[in-house]
Amino acid sequence: MANWTDETRIALDNMRDSVTGLFVPTIRLGVTGLSRAGKTVFITSMIQNLIEGDNLSLFAPLAEGRLIGAQLSPHPNAAMPRFAYEEHRKALKGEDRHWPQSTRQISQVRLTLKFQPDHWA
Repeated sequence: MANWTDETRIALDNMRDSVTGLFVPTIRLGVTGLSRAGKTVFITSMIQNLIEGDNLSLFAPLAEGRLIGAQLSPHPNAAMPRFAYEEHRKALKGEDRHWPQSTRQISQVRLTLKFQPDHWA
C-alpha cells in the first residue's frame, strides 16, 4: 500500500510541477542505483558544489561564469520526506568525518538555481 501511495503522490507532484513549469522552468532529477552505490554522497556533493559554485566544470552555466547562485528552497509537498542534505554534509565535512547513513526512503530536496541564459552572454 505504501508504494501505491508514494506513486500517487509523485504523479500528483508531477502534474503540479507541469503547471508550475509553464512559468518557472523546472527540472526534476531522480537518482537511482544499487544499495551502497553512493547515491547519498553523490546528491550531497552535487548540491554542495552547486551552492559553493565550484568543481562542476561540465555544467555550462558554472563553467561559463553565468551561474548567479544556488540555494536550498522549501519543497511545496510537506508530506514527502526531505533529503537530509545538512546532516550528510556534516558527516562528510565535519570534525568527525564519516560516511553518512544511507537514505532509506524516497526523499526530495529542492534547489533553486539562478543563471544568465547563454544567449545573453
